[in-house]
Amino acid sequence: MSRLVKAGILVFIITALSKVLGFLRETFLAYHFGTSFESDAYFVALTPSTLAITFALSISSVFIPLFVKNMSNKKEVYQFTNNIIVIFFIALAALYIFLFINGDLFVELIAPGLPEHAEKLSIQMLKVLFPLALISIVIQLYTDMLNSYGKFSIPALSLLPNNLLIIIYLLIVGKGLGITGVAYITLIAFLVQLIILYYYLRKKDYHFTLTKNVFDLKTKEFMLLVFPVLISSLFNQVNAVVDRLIASTLEEGSISALMYSFRLRSVITGIFITGIITVTFPKVSKLALKLNKGELIKLTQDSLQIVLLIVGSVSMYLMIFDKEIIEILFERGEFSREATIATAGVFFFYSLGLVFMGIRDIVVRNFYALGDTKSPTIIIILSLIFNILLSFIFVKWMGLNGLGLSSTIGIALSVILLNMRLRTVLPNIWSKQFLVTSSKISISIVLAGFVTHILNISLPIFEWSTLNSLTLKVINLIGYFIIFTVVYIIILLLIREKLTVDFSKKVIRKIRNR
Repeated sequence: MSRLVKAGILVFIITALSKVLGFLRETFLAYHFGTSFESDAYFVALTPSTLAITFALSISSVFIPLFVKNMSNKKEVYQFTNNIIVIFFIALAALYIFLFINGDLFVELIAPGLPEHAEKLSIQMLKVLFPLALISIVIQLYTDMLNSYGKFSIPALSLLPNNLLIIIYLLIVGKGLGITGVAYITLIAFLVQLIILYYYLRKKDYHFTLTKNVFDLKTKEFMLLVFPVLISSLFNQVNAVVDRLIASTLEEGSISALMYSFRLRSVITGIFITGIITVTFPKVSKLALKLNKGELIKLTQDSLQIVLLIVGSVSMYLMIFDKEIIEILFERGEFSREATIATAGVFFFYSLGLVFMGIRDIVVRNFYALGDTKSPTIIIILSLIFNILLSFIFVKWMGLNGLGLSSTIGIALSVILLNMRLRTVLPNIWSKQFLVTSSKISISIVLAGFVTHILNISLPIFEWSTLNSLTLKVINLIGYFIIFTVVYIIILLLIREKLTVDFSKKVIRKIRNR
């Protein structure tokens, strides 16, 4: 477990750095293009690659257990990987040809409310950015392979040059070549990331080759297992498309506000939730293969409590300072105060659902590792249908914010149903000690959030409205983050929360030994 913790810390640091760079990229993009029709068109054209990234994360849950199961035979397992890449290449190439000829149908389907000039621009950029769909899937498969070999830092590091290229471009060129120039540099950046991953896999004797027998036994096994995941992912993408469709019927810039808040949420999940899953899932797959349910339960419980301990507290802080965070990150250049309010509203409700996302993703991986892809698929589809229905209702009541709230409620429903089902597979998963520890963490988060909120409205470190300097605003937020963290840790120690107490004892022991 200590090895996993060390690997997790390393991945967390590298991922945090890459995500910070990624968000700098979004900040520069917001500065130059704001929530204009150009940024709307760019995000619409990115839809296939965005969907592919989400889809790739889903299929990796099936790919990793099969790769781990057969990784002793490099030749066979590498050919298995290549066969999967070929299958996706054929499918996406056919779709690309169709979209190249009839791009207007695609844009009208996912964003029917776009004005004509934005729709034309979206079609133009769609032809440039669609290849990212295949590139994103291959990047994820190569990342899974390296993670299965215990190489966690290399995939995380590969994101750095990707983000740096786009940032450097925006710094030097800015709006000089329009949003189309951003589309081209985005494509180049992803290609660079793919080349880096391939280079390191070559050191593991991997190389891409073609064979006549694409649909061999292992590939067929993968397709059978991945089919329910495909259906689940498809519904998830439909949900995302419906959100964009609804947003396109609201005021101009609503799609961009939705996407900026979605990207910020992705940064948080990418640093914390994805980092935990990246390190633990190969281990979960190995334990599932050995049918070692005792260790599997312990690893799952540890992962869930770490998510609650870290992501839960981050979620609370983000909800308290949602507008201030969006203002600091985005409000400059073409990104107006109205855009800040619109983006912060959605982000507040997205933040509310962060913990539910973490729990859902960890629990789902347990089903996949145990070879059950049907149960989580059915549950996720039901929750997504519920989410879509709520979206139409809440948007009439709350406007754009309704999309964020409906998303959180849908994810919470899936967590409840998944956990009910998981108890039938791992009967002792929700032990008394686990529930007591989780309750203590939850109470500490709420109390720390309440204290920080009261201090913020009654005794502010600085009066926010009087702060003209960006530096002072950042200092203000950092100050409250320190207050929140200190209060949170004190409460955890006072109520004797096990994880915090054990960690503090280890730290004290190491200090004494030194």
